Amino acid sequence: MSIAGSTSITVTIVRGGSFSGTVALSASGLPGGVTASFAPATLDPATSSAVLTITASANASAGNATLTISASGTGIATQTGSVSLTVTATAALPIGFTISVDPVEFDLPAGKGWSGYGVVNITRTNGFTGAVNVAVTPLLGSVGSAIVATPATVGAGDAATNLFALAADGTVPGVYAATVRATAPGFAEQQAQVRLRVSAPSTGAIAWTFCSASRVPRYFAVRDGNGAWQHVIPDGPAAATATTPTAFRFSLSQPTGAVAMVNLGEKTSTSPLIQGFRWEVYYMTAAEIADRASRECTLHPDATTRRATGSLTGYQSFDAVVVSASRKAIGFAGSTGGASTTVTVQNLQPGPFDLFMTRSSFSNGGSVPIVPQRLLLRRGLDPTSGGTLAPMDFTTEGVAPVTGVITMGNTNGETFYSISNFLTADGLNALFHAAGTYTATSRAWYGVPANKLLAGDLHQFVATTNNVSARRAVIAYGATVTSRSLDFGPALSAPNVAAGTTTAPWLVRATGTLSSDYANRASMYLRESIADPRAMMITATRGWLGAGNAYDVALPDLSAATGFTAFWNLRRGAAVRWTVTGGEGDPGSADETFCILTGYCAVKAVDGAVYKSAQATGTVTIP
Repeated sequence: MSIAGSTSITVTIVRGGSFSGTVALSASGLPGGVTASFAPATLDPATSSAVLTITASANASAGNATLTISASGTGIATQTGSVSLTVTATAALPIGFTISVDPVEFDLPAGKGWSGYGVVNITRTNGFTGAVNVAVTPLLGSVGSAIVATPATVGAGDAATNLFALAADGTVPGVYAATVRATAPGFAEQQAQVRLRVSAPSTGAIAWTFCSASRVPRYFAVRDGNGAWQHVIPDGPAAATATTPTAFRFSLSQPTGAVAMVNLGEKTSTSPLIQGFRWEVYYMTAAEIADRASRECTLHPDATTRRATGSLTGYQSFDAVVVSASRKAIGFAGSTGGASTTVTVQNLQPGPFDLFMTRSSFSNGGSVPIVPQRLLLRRGLDPTSGGTLAPMDFTTEGVAPVTGVITMGNTNGETFYSISNFLTADGLNALFHAAGTYTATSRAWYGVPANKLLAGDLHQFVATTNNVSARRAVIAYGATVTSRSLDFGPALSAPNVAAGTTTAPWLVRATGTLSSDYANRASMYLRESIADPRAMMITATRGWLGAGNAYDVALPDLSAATGFTAFWNLRRGAAVRWTVTGGEGDPGSADETFCILTGYCAVKAVDGAVYKSAQATGTVTIP
């Protein structure tokens, strides 16, 4: 190695006999100006290798030395090995840039399509603006695994390139080292050490299992009570499916805990950097986390190719026909201009499903231009993929909906939307009727007649005000549809939203006090107002927040967790739009009112339950 340079080697131990304990590593015999560090310095029972990084300062002396590596454990004799070291002098070249890598250590399972994302940062000095070539040496001690820079050239004036890490199938768990080398003609080469930790899947009593590839996070961490954040290693493929799901397993010994996930997000620029990321963070009781984990594949099922079609008659020319099927299947009807049309349902999950259709007619305009006339409900259908459904006829098989009137209070004269949905125990969430934004406080609530209902059926009514800077919402459930009154809650008390500390400004925090209508939950949504935005959805339940109505919700600091990449954080100088939500409603931003659009609300659907929420919005700049 050269003066002012560094190099890395892998140190491997072999435990013998009955010994299976922890081993501590150390190095001695270092010449002046040379230092050594191990990652990790202590090998737990499941780890058998570490990376030794040797660094020579600018004041180190050229020459040869023999280093002694010592490994010690309780109840066993210390074992040693030696390493020959040569430090060479090099002709001094000017420094035009320095580099840093993020993360310094990736943490991945072996194989199954998993990869890690990082970045090489280039800091230019002394007026240098030219291109920089970046290469990564092969990982020491690993065959097939690699860390690569792409693109391999950082363009003139640019400041970073991507790092990708991949652990090959069959790679033995351990830590493997490589050197990032950055060069530019006429300037001194710059180096940084990077490591790949290959880990066995994490274990624990809770399994957060994913069945859809688009939902599998690139990074998953958990916090037990107020303890340190811990990286969770997945068990399963990166491209999870219903037949080959991926589980992140962990245990919680404290009454409360937290889960943080990072996934790829929006890509809105032409930059080669992987920059768009989306976070989900949950602060909950241990029981709530276990419950949310158990419902992942129900809330986000795998996409399928199963589909079925059937003929539909019994409507008037150009009526609106809405088709819904269980477990987020996609249903639609063809043109209703003729006497019959074709109904198609696709993305059907395995097993039986419920099918629901409404026929609505257009009135003469006004505030309710579309009125449901007939509904058609079939249960337990189970055709083969590509199969044909029995003919459907609104006239002979359909029935008229029952109707109640919802009288909304505390509207403050605001316009608001409303929708009616029908839910079954088989996962059907069917849009019944939607009314546009207007001020009238009486809204029709449409439902299924009592003689068509089964245990577990529910009707859902959602109303949301149209004030995007201070939205309020009500979600109500009933087994049967009746006339009733509902009130919007008060406006959300203004939250205090601020960037974090000087050293970690991206740790945005929201604090405040909730009214009794909203005390059960507080959420904060953050989204950068620049290209390739980071977006963060952070939810805290009252069980985590503690007694009372106060809340304190913040983006977590994951910097100490193995494999975390600081590049995923909010960026310095970025304007970040925030939305704080009090209560159990849409936890997203005012622009993402998915509940009013889709009917899938982030609450427990229970007969008689009423959930209220309110939002406030603003902007904070990351210093």
